[in-house]
Amino acid sequence: MFEDMVAWFFEMQNMEGVTVEVELKDNMNCWGDSQEVTDDDWNTYYDIRVCTNQPLRDVVATLMHELVHVQQWVENEWEGDGEKEAESRQYDLADAYWKGWE
Repeated sequence: MFEDMVAWFFEMQNMEGVTVEVELKDNMNCWGDSQEVTDDDWNTYYDIRVCTNQPLRDVVATLMHELVHVQQWVENEWEGDGEKEAESRQYDLADAYWKGWE
């Protein structure tokens, strides 16, 4: 299901060729986090961790929040730490994803 959400986000945002690894955690000290990683071969990918100990809508919104950060890194465009944009888009994106299933 989470792979489908990531693919949906990338399709909706016209982002191709981005590699993301999503790790689901039962407990974290926050709802989610992400980081940009460059491996030894200078390939860039993104690690996302999402806490699953929250309602499902919030889990999906958290994933979308972190994907907005990935988009900010890929496009090299954000204000401040990017939190304001991620917070303002997370539930709209989560709800749009679910509406696609109707």
